[in-house]
Amino acid sequence: MLFSPGVSMRTFDGQSSTYYSRTRPLYPAELYYWLSQQVAAPSVVWDCACGTGQASVDLAAYFDRVEASDISESQITAATPHRKVNYQVCPAEKTPYPDHYFDVVCVAHALHWFNLEAFWAELKRVLKPGGMFVCWGYNWLQVGEAEDKAIAESVLPHLATYWPPQSRLLWNQYRDIQFPFALMDVPEFELSCHWTVTQTLDFIRTWSASQLRIQEQGEEFLVNASPIIRDAWSEPSKKQEVRLPFFVKAGRFT
Repeated sequence: MLFSPGVSMRTFDGQSSTYYSRTRPLYPAELYYWLSQQVAAPSVVWDCACGTGQASVDLAAYFDRVEASDISESQITAATPHRKVNYQVCPAEKTPYPDHYFDVVCVAHALHWFNLEAFWAELKRVLKPGGMFVCWGYNWLQVGEAEDKAIAESVLPHLATYWPPQSRLLWNQYRDIQFPFALMDVPEFELSCHWTVTQTLDFIRTWSASQLRIQEQGEEFLVNASPIIRDAWSEPSKKQEVRLPFFVKAGRFT
């Protein structure tokens, strides 16, 4: 992930990389298939701000080569190895990739952290003429009425002052971002996971606001919230469907 001023790189470094690789959701397979149908084969894709490689490995099933980069060394260290994925540490705005190299550039749940003016310039440099850019993300989680209420009441008040301003771009599904190309019509995709209450709590821990509060004040708010959320969980010993409202933005550089 690439951070704007005021957001510490430690937010997604260190211990949180373990939680990222373990709890961040896998994106819909239908998205990757659709994306693969938009470009000619063979093709090369860049997974920009790849984190621990959730999207990188899945992209490798549909593309000939995947270049995956992230500014966080610990995220790359924790990334899932794959023979078709080449990981490296670098910022999104300044990369070692050749000019007009990629057929597709993807950003999964990270565009809101970028210096967009500099990134658009780098994107135009590394994409082939007519190349495609696609970004996606999700905002919030939905489990059930009782579970959602428990999370809202036991967690959110403690995070209110810790959300980085960039999070609002994500919450509004990037509608406030001015893209330097015309947006395409994109099919609707659904994102859901089947998680235990423990997995859900680990996911909450990875939120940027959670990480910032933990750095400043420790984990007590999560320790206190845990029994409240567990009590609200309809079947504490079983996995439940957790829905993550999902959106995709895409377009081509001419």
